[in-house]
Amino acid sequence: GDPECPTVQFDELKQQNEDVIAWIYGANTHINYPVVQGSDNDYYLRHLLDGTWNDNGSIFMDCANSADFSDQNSLIYGHNMHDGSMFGQLVRYRDEDFYKAHPTFTFDTLYEGGTWQVVAAVDTALGADALPYYTFFDADTKLDWQHRVRAITEKALYDTGVMPEYGAQLLTLST
Repeated sequence: GDPECPTVQFDELKQQNEDVIAWIYGANTHINYPVVQGSDNDYYLRHLLDGTWNDNGSIFMDCANSADFSDQNSLIYGHNMHDGSMFGQLVRYRDEDFYKAHPTFTFDTLYEGGTWQVVAAVDTALGADALPYYTFFDADTKLDWQHRVRAITEKALYDTGVMPEYGAQLLTLST
Protein backbone atom coordinates (compact mmCIF):
# COMPACT_ATOMS: atom_id res chain seq x y z
CA GLY A 1 0.00 0.00 0.00
CA ASP A 2 2.98 2.36 0.13
CA PRO A 3 3.60 4.69 -2.76
CA GLU A 4 6.63 3.97 -4.87
CA CYS A 5 9.87 5.57 -3.82
CA PRO A 6 9.31 9.29 -4.31
CA THR A 7 11.23 11.62 -6.55
CA VAL A 8 12.26 14.23 -4.03
CA GLN A 9 12.16 17.90 -5.00
CA PHE A 10 14.55 19.34 -2.44
CA ASP A 11 14.28 22.86 -3.86
CA GLU A 12 10.55 22.88 -3.11
CA LEU A 13 11.04 21.32 0.32
CA LYS A 14 13.74 23.85 1.22
CA GLN A 15 11.31 26.64 0.33
CA GLN A 16 8.88 25.18 2.87
CA ASN A 17 11.54 24.65 5.54
CA GLU A 18 15.26 25.45 5.40
CA ASP A 19 15.92 22.67 7.92
CA VAL A 20 15.16 19.91 5.36
CA ILE A 21 18.33 17.90 4.73
CA ALA A 22 17.18 14.49 3.43
CA TRP A 23 14.34 12.10 2.61
CA ILE A 24 13.98 8.57 4.00
CA TYR A 25 11.90 5.86 2.39
CA GLY A 26 11.43 2.20 3.25
CA ALA A 27 9.44 0.21 0.71
CA ASN A 28 6.24 -1.18 2.24
CA THR A 29 7.12 0.12 5.71
CA HIS A 30 5.11 3.37 5.70
CA ILE A 31 8.41 5.20 6.26
CA ASN A 32 8.34 7.95 3.66
CA TYR A 33 9.32 11.30 5.17
CA PRO A 34 11.49 14.36 4.84
CA VAL A 35 14.33 14.55 7.36
CA VAL A 36 15.07 17.84 9.09
CA GLN A 37 17.81 19.04 11.41
CA GLY A 38 17.28 21.75 13.98
CA SER A 39 19.64 23.63 16.24
CA ASP A 40 18.65 21.34 19.12
CA ASN A 41 17.05 17.90 19.49
CA ASP A 42 13.88 19.19 21.13
CA TYR A 43 12.10 21.31 18.54
CA TYR A 44 11.26 18.61 15.99
CA LEU A 45 10.16 16.17 18.69
CA ARG A 46 6.85 18.06 18.67
CA HIS A 47 6.83 20.17 15.50
CA LEU A 48 5.91 19.29 11.93
CA LEU A 49 7.79 20.40 8.83
CA ASP A 50 5.62 23.54 8.60
CA GLY A 51 6.32 24.49 12.24
CA THR A 52 2.93 23.38 13.55
CA TRP A 53 2.95 21.93 17.09
CA ASN A 54 2.09 18.21 16.86
CA ASP A 55 2.85 15.26 19.13
CA ASN A 56 3.99 13.22 16.12
CA GLY A 57 6.87 15.60 15.52
CA SER A 58 9.12 15.10 12.50
CA ILE A 59 11.85 12.73 11.45
CA PHE A 60 15.05 14.55 12.35
CA MET A 61 18.82 14.17 12.45
CA ASP A 62 20.72 14.71 15.68
CA CYS A 63 21.83 18.32 16.04
CA ALA A 64 25.39 17.12 16.80
CA ASN A 65 25.66 15.57 13.32
CA SER A 66 27.04 17.48 10.35
CA ALA A 67 24.28 18.56 7.96
CA ASP A 68 26.49 17.47 5.04
CA PHE A 69 26.52 13.84 6.34
CA SER A 70 30.30 13.82 6.69
CA ASP A 71 30.14 12.07 10.07
CA GLN A 72 30.90 8.37 10.29
CA ASN A 73 27.50 7.77 11.90
CA SER A 74 24.42 9.92 11.30
CA LEU A 75 21.63 9.53 13.86
CA ILE A 76 18.05 9.88 12.62
CA TYR A 77 15.21 10.02 15.15
CA GLY A 78 11.47 9.56 14.87
CA HIS A 79 8.65 8.70 17.24
CA ASN A 80 7.42 5.12 17.60
CA MET A 81 3.78 5.82 16.79
CA HIS A 82 1.35 3.04 17.68
CA ASP A 83 -0.47 3.51 14.37
CA GLY A 84 2.75 2.59 12.53
CA SER A 85 3.45 6.10 11.28
CA MET A 86 6.75 7.95 11.70
CA PHE A 87 9.26 5.33 12.94
CA GLY A 88 6.53 3.08 14.34
CA GLN A 89 7.47 0.43 11.79
CA LEU A 90 11.03 0.09 13.13
CA VAL A 91 9.82 -2.11 16.00
CA ARG A 92 8.79 -4.66 13.40
CA TYR A 93 12.52 -5.26 12.78
CA ARG A 94 12.46 -7.30 15.99
CA ASP A 95 11.14 -10.02 13.69
CA GLU A 96 13.87 -11.41 11.43
CA ASP A 97 11.33 -12.23 8.73
CA PHE A 98 10.35 -8.55 8.57
CA TYR A 99 14.02 -7.67 8.14
CA LYS A 100 14.38 -10.23 5.35
CA ALA A 101 11.42 -8.65 3.54
CA HIS A 102 12.77 -5.09 4.12
CA PRO A 103 16.59 -5.23 4.24
CA THR A 104 17.20 -1.74 2.81
CA PHE A 105 16.11 1.89 3.01
CA THR A 106 16.41 4.64 0.45
CA PHE A 107 18.02 7.71 1.96
CA ASP A 108 18.46 10.73 -0.28
CA THR A 109 20.32 13.80 0.93
CA LEU A 110 20.72 17.22 -0.64
CA TYR A 111 24.02 15.92 -2.03
CA GLU A 112 23.32 12.37 -3.20
CA GLY A 113 20.91 9.49 -3.10
CA GLY A 114 21.55 6.00 -1.92
CA THR A 115 20.29 2.67 -0.72
CA TRP A 116 21.32 1.66 2.78
CA GLN A 117 21.56 -1.92 4.03
CA VAL A 118 20.19 -2.74 7.49
CA VAL A 119 23.11 -4.01 9.59
CA ALA A 120 21.45 -4.63 12.95
CA ALA A 121 18.13 -4.40 14.76
CA VAL A 122 18.73 -3.58 18.42
CA ASP A 123 16.51 -3.15 21.47
CA THR A 124 18.12 -0.93 24.09
CA ALA A 125 17.32 1.78 26.62
CA LEU A 126 18.94 5.11 27.39
CA GLY A 127 21.90 4.58 29.69
CA ALA A 128 21.90 0.80 29.32
CA ASP A 129 24.98 0.48 27.11
CA ALA A 130 28.66 1.09 27.84
CA LEU A 131 29.12 2.53 24.32
CA PRO A 132 25.65 3.80 23.39
CA TYR A 133 24.89 4.26 19.70
CA TYR A 134 23.47 7.73 20.37
CA THR A 135 26.93 9.02 21.36
CA PHE A 136 28.68 7.67 18.26
CA PHE A 137 29.17 10.28 15.57
CA ASP A 138 32.85 9.90 14.71
CA ALA A 139 35.68 7.71 15.93
CA ASP A 140 39.23 8.95 16.41
CA THR A 141 40.87 5.73 15.20
CA LYS A 142 40.07 2.60 13.25
CA LEU A 143 40.15 0.61 16.50
CA ASP A 144 37.69 3.01 18.15
CA TRP A 145 35.38 2.74 15.11
CA GLN A 146 35.52 -1.05 15.29
CA HIS A 147 34.72 -0.99 19.02
CA ARG A 148 31.73 1.27 18.43
CA VAL A 149 30.37 -0.87 15.59
CA ARG A 150 30.96 -4.07 17.58
CA ALA A 151 29.08 -2.55 20.56
CA ILE A 152 26.09 -2.12 18.24
CA THR A 153 26.27 -5.42 16.35
CA GLU A 154 26.78 -7.50 19.51
CA LYS A 155 23.38 -6.29 20.70
CA ALA A 156 21.70 -7.30 17.43
CA LEU A 157 18.58 -9.41 17.80
CA TYR A 158 19.75 -11.64 14.94
CA ASP A 159 22.58 -11.90 12.45
CA THR A 160 21.87 -10.02 9.22
CA GLY A 161 25.11 -11.27 7.67
CA VAL A 162 26.12 -7.64 7.07
CA MET A 163 29.17 -6.20 8.84
CA PRO A 164 30.30 -2.72 7.87
CA GLU A 165 33.97 -2.24 7.15
CA TYR A 166 36.02 0.62 8.54
CA GLY A 167 35.36 3.73 6.52
CA ALA A 168 31.76 2.86 5.72
CA GLN A 169 29.32 5.58 6.58
CA LEU A 170 26.61 4.48 9.00
CA LEU A 171 23.03 5.65 9.34
CA THR A 172 21.33 4.86 12.66
CA LEU A 173 17.53 5.02 12.84
CA SER A 174 16.27 5.42 16.38
CA THR A 175 12.91 5.52 18.08
